[in-house]
Amino acid sequence: MLALGVAFYLSEQRSAKAIDKLLNSDNRMADLSLRSSLAMYKARDAENELLRSVDRLGVAAASARFLPAMQNHLLDMREYLASLRILSTDPQFRAQVARIEAQTEQYEDGVLARIAQHGKETPASPSSELGRHDVDTTAAIESSVEALHTAATKRALQTRADAERAATFSRWAAIAMVVLASLLGAAIAWIVSQRITRSITELIAFSRRVAAGDFSARAQQGRADEFGILASAMNQMAESIENSNVLLESSAGRLKHQATHDLLTGLPNRALLEDRLKQAISYADRYGRLMTVVSINLDGFKLVNDSLGRKAGDELLKVMAERMHQCLRSVDTVVRTGGDEFVIVLYDQPGDGTDVAPALQGLLEAIAEPVRIGDQGVQVTGSLGVATYPADGADADALLRNADAAMALAKASGRNNFQFYTAAMNGAIRDKLALREGLRHAVARGEFHLVYQPQVAMTSGQVTGVEALIRWQHPERGLVSPTEFIPLAEETGLIVPIGEWVLRTACFQNRAWQDAGLPAFNVAVNVSARQFRERTWIEQVDRALDDSGLDPRFLELELTESLIMEDLEKALLSMRTLQAMGVQLSIDDFGTGYSSLSALKRFPISRLKIDQGFVRGIPGDEEDKAIAKAIISLGHELDLKVIAEGVETLQQLAFLRANGCDEIQGYLFSPPVTPAECATLVNARFAVAQGD
Repeated sequence: MLALGVAFYLSEQRSAKAIDKLLNSDNRMADLSLRSSLAMYKARDAENELLRSVDRLGVAAASARFLPAMQNHLLDMREYLASLRILSTDPQFRAQVARIEAQTEQYEDGVLARIAQHGKETPASPSSELGRHDVDTTAAIESSVEALHTAATKRALQTRADAERAATFSRWAAIAMVVLASLLGAAIAWIVSQRITRSITELIAFSRRVAAGDFSARAQQGRADEFGILASAMNQMAESIENSNVLLESSAGRLKHQATHDLLTGLPNRALLEDRLKQAISYADRYGRLMTVVSINLDGFKLVNDSLGRKAGDELLKVMAERMHQCLRSVDTVVRTGGDEFVIVLYDQPGDGTDVAPALQGLLEAIAEPVRIGDQGVQVTGSLGVATYPADGADADALLRNADAAMALAKASGRNNFQFYTAAMNGAIRDKLALREGLRHAVARGEFHLVYQPQVAMTSGQVTGVEALIRWQHPERGLVSPTEFIPLAEETGLIVPIGEWVLRTACFQNRAWQDAGLPAFNVAVNVSARQFRERTWIEQVDRALDDSGLDPRFLELELTESLIMEDLEKALLSMRTLQAMGVQLSIDDFGTGYSSLSALKRFPISRLKIDQGFVRGIPGDEEDKAIAKAIISLGHELDLKVIAEGVETLQQLAFLRANGCDEIQGYLFSPPVTPAECATLVNARFAVAQGD
């Protein structure tokens, strides 16, 4: 009896631990459902803050301030729901979680759509209008999440109650067995002792197997006595514990995999990257070999994602991930670190690290292969940066940092190529960071100024307009070239406030010239793609004209072909609005973009500017001459003025005059000059044209 009690106690302790695991799982589900509910309430609070701030800040500012918080709470909620779906084995419970996930996505998409729609309709929609959304969706989500929490909590309580009942039953069964065995032992000692001894031996053996963790063990059944009942009950408990243990181990494996792998592509994620890099470095050190880190960024992915939608972008990322994986050896690793960024770890490299060039070229070719997404064919390319251990970094962080630096150079070098890291890159990156920091404060510190390059009529020689060109007088670097800081401004988004400053300064200067008695002429301002896409761009133009008092017909906005063709219909709508305001529009650098003739005739423009790249080759380059003649002829057929920029020689001037070009701009007539010098030049040319 004592041995049976000890064995039963050990078995009960082992079973209790397994039951605790099951209880912890149910309690975890209840906690996750509660966290999901709280995350939804926080998201709703963030949305309410956004709505309350719309009247005061406007839709754009309110969205920028509160929308990220709402999306972060919704992201937390999705993570909790995903964990719930993994832990649960109940199909109905998992279906309920899936419905909530779908409702959450519908709610978020609805909010984003309403914000985007109101952002298009008015500059600052009142919160009352913005707040008119489908409350049924949010109510359904909150109700569903509360129901989910209730179900999870009930399940946890029910599991605990079942465990307690099973434990109580086991204890009473043991007590009953001992008491019954004692009574029967007194009456039929020999017979009962034989049967009890045999049963106890079997149960002890069974208990030892269960206590050792063998939950597949089963006691012999088939007898109708107390030992048979106990064996049946213990077998049921062992079976339940075995099922729960299998479920817990399976869930733990899935959770571990999800924690170290990208959910979209199935590739290792950033969390696993460091471990793979350490393994590769350790192998390289042990066997005296090299290892290579390749940083990859997809060129043109943002355009696909923005134009075709997030689902199309996700499908494209899956295809790219599979292609990269197919290009590698089994020992190599491709990791998705986020967005359209990947890292490849190449093990066991021979030579000096440059032997990977053929593999990298093959990778570029695989990435550049067209992809069919639905009915749309798309193509992206890749920019690759390469760093080799140990020459380019002694640890994982240094290798990744230097590979990123090389990748940035590949981007700057025209994309769709790979670059090997060099020590000079870090200096260039530091210079770029310092320049970017200075650029952030340049407007406030008054470091920018405008110069103006005159545009001259071919027939009269009179100044018909000027182009405003920005210059940056850096306090330490001196005069910084626009070719150096304009791309940086585009990259950081600073081109928007800088562009608005240029627009306003040019408008005020033109009005000042007119007030000083100069003949009226146009001032041309270049517009960047980032500016043109701004929701408030047209309002900025209207405000600059209104504040300066400049007549809109004396403002000319220069747009590029590529800018317009990014979203033709939207660009045409904005251009027609500006034309209705009286603003002049022209196509800058014509001939370098991709506009078709059918698109060109729809543009509400007044002038074409021949790109200086075509003018530079005149008169020696026959192709440049043919292109220039064709643009002049095309412009006149469309009743447009044609101006050639970059005119620097008399031979170029003679060719353009002979072929009917209307206006010229370039150093042959005048370099960009200060406002005072420009006024003097305009007066002089006007006097000559008048015959004074």
